[in-house]
Amino acid sequence: MSHGYQAVGWNRQKKIYDRTIALGVALFLSVSVVAGLLANPHATIETLLIRALGAGAFFLLHVILAIGPLARLDRRFLPLLYNRRHLGVTMFLLALAHGAFAVFQFHANGNVDPLLSVLTSNERFASLPHFPFQPLGLAALVVLFLMAATSHDFWLANLSPRVWKGLHMLVYPAWGLAVAHVFLGALQPERSPVLALVVGAAMLAVLALHLAAGWRERARDREAGVGEWVDVGAPGEIPEKRAKVVALGGERVAVFRYDGKVSAVSNLCAHQNGPLGEGQIQDGCITCPWHGYQYRPEDGCSPPPFTEKVATYRVRLEQGRVLVDSRAEAPGTPLAPARVSAEGEVARAADPSQQEFYVGYLPEAPPGIARATRSVVVGLLLLAPAVAATVSAAHRRLPAAAFEHDVTRVFEGTVKEGAAPALRVERPVQPEARASESSYLLVARNKFGAGGLVSGLDGHRVRLEGKLIYRGGETAIEVQAGSLRDLGAQGRAALSEEDLGTRTLRGEIVDSKCFLGVMNPGQSKTHRECAVRCIAGGIPPAFATLDETGAPRLYVLLGPDGGSVAQECLGFVAEPLEISGRVLRAGERFVLQADPREYRRLP
Repeated sequence: MSHGYQAVGWNRQKKIYDRTIALGVALFLSVSVVAGLLANPHATIETLLIRALGAGAFFLLHVILAIGPLARLDRRFLPLLYNRRHLGVTMFLLALAHGAFAVFQFHANGNVDPLLSVLTSNERFASLPHFPFQPLGLAALVVLFLMAATSHDFWLANLSPRVWKGLHMLVYPAWGLAVAHVFLGALQPERSPVLALVVGAAMLAVLALHLAAGWRERARDREAGVGEWVDVGAPGEIPEKRAKVVALGGERVAVFRYDGKVSAVSNLCAHQNGPLGEGQIQDGCITCPWHGYQYRPEDGCSPPPFTEKVATYRVRLEQGRVLVDSRAEAPGTPLAPARVSAEGEVARAADPSQQEFYVGYLPEAPPGIARATRSVVVGLLLLAPAVAATVSAAHRRLPAAAFEHDVTRVFEGTVKEGAAPALRVERPVQPEARASESSYLLVARNKFGAGGLVSGLDGHRVRLEGKLIYRGGETAIEVQAGSLRDLGAQGRAALSEEDLGTRTLRGEIVDSKCFLGVMNPGQSKTHRECAVRCIAGGIPPAFATLDETGAPRLYVLLGPDGGSVAQECLGFVAEPLEISGRVLRAGERFVLQADPREYRRLP
């Protein structure tokens, strides 16, 4: 506040605050990505960014939720509270980037609108282990958007403090949605307990701080007395230019002592319902500790040109005791303060650590508060990379899988059409080679199969350009559009198929493109929606399982007659299954022919 109106803007403290936030975010993201690469060298950069942005937003959300109770427990945390909205907007931008990357990676470039895909690709609402976690994250993001979009004081003034505060209390439902999003999503496929312990510790810390602050506040909510006029204590019990907060008629009242006078006003600041009773009288005005809004103690009005007002209460002095009328007057009502005789009155000693008073719009914070704030900020800056490194390193190790997205190769071979289009290419003569040719699954760009590209070319020899995708002994080619040239129906005879009999296998259904290396990991619940889009777009479904020796093995999944089961298997993707069917082997490729009606879900 000032005698003349002047917008605070970005003062020195705000600039330092924002630069510190930027440094912390850059530190968290860089450490997260680097640690992720060291721990998981086969992870794609997209996967690492999605994880880093999500973890950063989740970490900031918990820091934000901790600031409020910390400021109530110790006013030295008030500098963090003053600019908390900056931290909230930063957290929303990280969450938005996380969501945008995830939607683009898992839902875009398919046969359904990306947002519709988020809401419809997984409809297992009746199963907790398979409950769709991405809509929960989307719902949390919508709430955080509303809060970020209304963070400016323009909205606070136009919505009214009560409505604005109610809207921003939605941060707690958003927190619950975010926690459910993490537990039902990222944590489910993880084998190490470290991630769950980190998330659990963050949740417990926030809950413990809120309970501690709430327990401390309970004392203030005990009614000071019953009746119209209530004895709130002796004048000496009120620190000079400070307040004693009492509960009268279910409302908190701040009783201030200053310059031999006592006045009482509502404890709720008209700006954001901040605690005026924790403030201090400066320049003759009650100054709110949250954002520095000021009110004259005798009438509850902000000094001109400001127009905020708070309710006032009548005060009188009887037999050395301060009595306050429990009935509030209208906001801005002028009332004469009670006169206090200085003789015989001894002001209550205040905690020296609490004597300093922070006002956010001033260029400098008091020395003690500044030192405490620097210590907390340095601690957070050290904690952020430690959390980032721990979370990144704790993720399960990913298999060697790759997608040569920046290398285009030329291939020549024979096309095999069907539910799983492939290209058979002759190998150089190698005595130790098991087969004289290789078979590459063919897929198109994005989340589409290559069936339309090779239609009518079964048995034809072709030349095409594409990018290799490989994992273990399985390889696929992403065919570059317009590159395929028909060299005529002079291809080699079809590979003979070896019937390995009926077998019962356990594993999960994946899409053969992402699983082989376009995305890594390309399986488990976190990849379900993407796999659904890929399979629905024509990419052959496959069954990922382990062979007799425990080594990973991929089976192209077909129906009993060798036809496509793409539509029938969509509801089973990324779930533990048991499938019994006929196993065939053609060269290096395994095929599982089974009736989708006989797929059995495992616990």
